[in-house]
Amino acid sequence: MLNFIKRRGRDLKRRIRGEAAVAVVLPATSVQRNDPPTAASASAEKPADDNLIDVRQLVAQLSVEELSEAAEEYFRNIKDWNYYLAKPFANAGEMPEMIVPFAQLVQGLQLVPGMSVLDFGAGTCWSSRLLTQMGCSVIALDVSPTVLKVGRELYARQPIVGDQPTPRFLEFDGRKIDLPDASVDRIICLDALHHVPNAATVLAELGRVLCEGGIAAFSEPGPEHSKAPQSQYEMRMYRVVENDVVIGDIWRQAQAVGFTDLKLAIFNPKALLISLTEFEEYLAGGEPNRWFADAARHYMLQHRAFFLFKGEATAFDSRRREGLRAELKIDLSAARVSEGQPFAFSAVIANTGENVWLPTTAAPGAVHLGVHLFNAEGTLLDLDYMRHKLTPGAGSKIRPGETVSYSGTINPPPRGRYFIEFDLVSEGICWFESNGSQTVRLGVEVV
Repeated sequence: MLNFIKRRGRDLKRRIRGEAAVAVVLPATSVQRNDPPTAASASAEKPADDNLIDVRQLVAQLSVEELSEAAEEYFRNIKDWNYYLAKPFANAGEMPEMIVPFAQLVQGLQLVPGMSVLDFGAGTCWSSRLLTQMGCSVIALDVSPTVLKVGRELYARQPIVGDQPTPRFLEFDGRKIDLPDASVDRIICLDALHHVPNAATVLAELGRVLCEGGIAAFSEPGPEHSKAPQSQYEMRMYRVVENDVVIGDIWRQAQAVGFTDLKLAIFNPKALLISLTEFEEYLAGGEPNRWFADAARHYMLQHRAFFLFKGEATAFDSRRREGLRAELKIDLSAARVSEGQPFAFSAVIANTGENVWLPTTAAPGAVHLGVHLFNAEGTLLDLDYMRHKLTPGAGSKIRPGETVSYSGTINPPPRGRYFIEFDLVSEGICWFESNGSQTVRLGVEVV
């Protein structure tokens, strides 16, 4: 068992997600590669069994509406929002326990710009804001209208950089999500599912609104969560549900409503500090590997990061960097032209990667043929010297294995000798060269 981080004062009065996450860490001595905490030392922190609140009885005594009102009452009584607006950076101690699981979920969700993402139990919307900054179209969902006001205030105080989709704030009645069927690409749930009294109903709703090929990601506490001191405090003082999270039960409920696969993540947000010698031994597969595995296992005893999949995954497109590769063949009609005369070229371009290339109308992710300009010594003069469209229309996608031919011209620079280099670019994502694709560099002269 692991020690629970003690939160200060009113911050023990958490409700959902950012305010609800049960942070668990290994004791500092364990992180310094000593023996893991023993069952005897951990059991001393638990309340006596005869004083434990049974979360099942709490759920049976209170309706979904009463529990939702309890959450709203908590946030309605907060006088100063500053601490909550500062999340996840309000507290250095709990920050890694919020950011690292979030990063794990983002990685597993395989997000690309433009995806619609439902942030279930969004709370103060710190995760919603980060997802918006990544270019996702976010729907922040919560049972508390007041906490969604905090979320709007967060967006107002920390405006999104650039032209990103406008977030939507949606109140949840605890039973029905006010969204059409198959209307979101992804779902993220940070420490909120274990607060709901009707997990089967909620999972059914999440499965309903998720698109075919979509992923729902969850970060939750473990199967002994309800017995932890902080959980007992929350249930006794604030009528908040602190369910145990038993993945077998969740998986049976998820399968019953259409989810087709389950995967769990293994990680440990607390760094294992070892010496240089031990680090080299770790790289060689030595004893520190066991310390690392033990640290992750002890963390995972009271944490679950898991992903529910609905149907077969859809093919990725050029909004995703991984999988973008190409082969280029370029021929110049002449490498030496008069001043003012354009260079004419023909190109054969093959999609040798795994992703569908989006047309020029896409934003971001449109794949274009780009030209870099270098001087005779090879110094870059203009990275974005020219762009060329590969497809004529909005529906003209280039699929893996397909080849396109293209002819175009390049405006001449002033008199002199240069190199022009051809590469493909997925706009707003990356140049293909950064993924290992070969460019074509040709020497030219303007006289």
